[in-house]
Amino acid sequence: MHADLVARSWLVFELTGSSLAVAGVNVARAIPMLLIGLFGGVAADRWDRKRLLIIIQVWSLLLNAAMAIIVIGGWVEMWHIYVLAFLLGSGMAMNQPVRTSIIPQLIPKEQLLNAVALNSIAINATRLIGPAIIGLVIAAWGVGPAYGGSTIAYGIVIWTTTRVAMPPISVIAKHGSLVGQMIEGFRYIATNRLVLALVLLGLGPLAFGFSHQTLLPALVVDELGRDAAIMGFIMAVGGVGGITGGFYMASRVDLRRKGMIMLGSATAYGVALLLFAGVSMLVMVFPLIIAIGISQTVFRSANTTTLLENTPDHLRGRIVSATLLDTALAPVAGIIAGAAADSAGVSAGYLVLGGMCLGIVVLALLAYPKLRTI
Repeated sequence: MHADLVARSWLVFELTGSSLAVAGVNVARAIPMLLIGLFGGVAADRWDRKRLLIIIQVWSLLLNAAMAIIVIGGWVEMWHIYVLAFLLGSGMAMNQPVRTSIIPQLIPKEQLLNAVALNSIAINATRLIGPAIIGLVIAAWGVGPAYGGSTIAYGIVIWTTTRVAMPPISVIAKHGSLVGQMIEGFRYIATNRLVLALVLLGLGPLAFGFSHQTLLPALVVDELGRDAAIMGFIMAVGGVGGITGGFYMASRVDLRRKGMIMLGSATAYGVALLLFAGVSMLVMVFPLIIAIGISQTVFRSANTTTLLENTPDHLRGRIVSATLLDTALAPVAGIIAGAAADSAGVSAGYLVLGGMCLGIVVLALLAYPKLRTI
């Protein structure tokens, strides 16, 4: 995912020179999360999850291979990127609820936080290695070989997935229509104020904050005067922060005051984005991107764990898929930030995103003041 983001963002910026165009392609990738993300949650609760994961991963492998061929062949046009982004987003809309809902089935409840944190470490490890390698490949040979590398990586992921033993799904989840089960998930969220507040709070670091990556190409090229290798390196350093936060969460035996941890990490994310507006040298980027990596992993671990703890087994896929709505809104924020960056400079884009992130923290507290005490 992160390697694809580097390659796609750099390719679009290379073709257009516009942060708004980068955000537009990311919107195309996010649309499926709005359209079929909740269906992915129903699928995760209803069908064999291992088989679903393998199908999704094969789908992503084929799409990356197709993009590699198009770019290397010199045939790439913007519409190719839009279509491929949409199709890859379709796979991601299915992948996240399936993968996350498996975790509670594999480990005891008292180790749920540790397992979610370790999952975040694994994700950030790929974020650490993948973007750095892809950035170097782009700088040396171009975007086409970078997509070729992603294709090989998906092949390895498919092989490892086939080696994992997964338990059968709940019998309860097999009954009822797809639409009825989707409505059941919405009803549970609407009637459970804690779950609703957790989904709302996720809009900060997981949606508006995460879309800061839309601005990275412009920051690297226009403000810092660097190339794709540096962009990949910056994202890799962010992965170091993510791994650090993940190890902290994984080491906790019993995490108390998860509400305050979520609020604090979401606030730290927003403040770091505001500080990005003042970046003028490469050395200033690293502490901020590390802070963002730490705060996002700490927030996601606490948020996902609390959601899973407060959701029945047969509804977990659907509730996790609701958090995709947060992810799907990230490119919307990216469009706003990209427009601000194109018209008033990169700093304006970061100020917009930081303000949005902090605003969500305030809204979540107003909607559910007890969030501080969970």
